[in-house]
Amino acid sequence: MNGESHKKQIRDQVLEAIKSGRVAMRPRWRFVLKAVLGVLGGALLFLALLYLVSFIIFALRRTGVWFVPIFGARGWFVFLVSLPWILIIFSLIFIVVLEILVRRYSFAYRRPLLYSALGIIFLVLLGGVIVASTPFHGRVFRYAVGNRTPFAGDFYRGFGMPHFQDTYPGTITEVASTSFMIQDPQGEVLKIFISQKTRLPLGMDLEAGDAVVVFGPREGDTINAFGMREVDEDFEFSGMGMRHVPMPRNMFAP
Repeated sequence: MNGESHKKQIRDQVLEAIKSGRVAMRPRWRFVLKAVLGVLGGALLFLALLYLVSFIIFALRRTGVWFVPIFGARGWFVFLVSLPWILIIFSLIFIVVLEILVRRYSFAYRRPLLYSALGIIFLVLLGGVIVASTPFHGRVFRYAVGNRTPFAGDFYRGFGMPHFQDTYPGTITEVASTSFMIQDPQGEVLKIFISQKTRLPLGMDLEAGDAVVVFGPREGDTINAFGMREVDEDFEFSGMGMRHVPMPRNMFAP
């Protein structure tokens, strides 16, 4: 009985507040519109995140930087410095905004903030890897560069990502006992020398036509390979208008 009386008291107080103008009733369509706009904004933001993350992976793979961590500490140094940090910062900002939008809904705010944040990061990374493995960015790249599209062409051709000139992707054109020739994405032919110190994490079973990434200092048209690895058979290197950043002189010192 006390419960019914309490509910009636609350109802009367609310009605009195509405009548006095202290509380304004809002039509239901405003709440529906707000919810729809929130979902639409979250979906667009998630798609933008997928695009950025997948593009980062695409660019790192096509320039060969994606593969150099396998060469140890030097490879990791090159990888970290070569990351497109501007795009990564934008991605982090988008993740924060998306987390704010998601926290407005009951399935998220009832759970710890860390869980929802990790869930968003996991979905974005997983989706980015999946999109990067499709021909999407490759097709957009070829169209944008071939048709000289003003914004997309500049973005794909040369976003300005740091890239060490000691990472060389290319396709093998000729194989010898202690050297081989590769043609890089710009069509330049380079001679690669290998030695007993050259790191070959995936072995030396190479032949003409294989796509490889060579890691080492360059002198003229020759490279003394510190490391080398083969990449996927269906891998397609593409010149990204790379801006070369000199490697520290002692990077390949014994």
